[in-house]
Amino acid sequence: MGQALSDHETVAGVLMMLVRQRAAASGGGKTSRTGLQASVPVNERPGVRRGLDALIEHGLLVMSGEDIGLTARGKLFLAHVQRARGETPTAYEHDDKNPALLSATLQAINAEERLGPQGPIEDLRTLPARLEGYRSERASRFSKAKGLLVLGGLAAAVAAFRLLR
Repeated sequence: MGQALSDHETVAGVLMMLVRQRAAASGGGKTSRTGLQASVPVNERPGVRRGLDALIEHGLLVMSGEDIGLTARGKLFLAHVQRARGETPTAYEHDDKNPALLSATLQAINAEERLGPQGPIEDLRTLPARLEGYRSERASRFSKAKGLLVLGGLAAAVAAFRLLR
C-alpha cells in the first residue's frame, strides 16, 4: 500500500482522475469542462467548479476554450496519487518523480481552500463510480425513450397512410 493522501490531495486527485477519464473516453487529451460539470450532481457542482478553477490556476490543468486537459505537472501529480493508492502509474501519467516540482505542487494543493472537501470525504471518493452509474442509467433511459419515439413515429406513419388511402 502507498502513503496516505491529505483531504486536499484526495479532492484534487478525484477531480484530476475525472478529467483524465473523460479525456480518455473522448479519445483526446482534453474534455469539455461544462460537460464534466453538468455530469456531476447539482449539489456537488459548486465544489467541482471551484476545484477545477484552483487546479487550472495552479497549473495542473490547462483550459483551451471550453476544453480542459492535464498539464505535465498535472500528470506528475496524478502519478503521485496512483502511487499513494498502491497502483502503478499508467502510461498516460509521467512517472519521472521530480521531487522539487511534486513538493511544490503538494504544498500548493494543501494550502488551497477551494480544494478542501465540501462534505464527507467518502462521498467525494465515490464520485467517479456514482457518475459512471448515472451515465449508464441515463443512457439506458435514453435508449428506451428513443425506441418509444421510433415506435410512435411508425404508428403515426401507418395511421397517416391509412387515412390517405
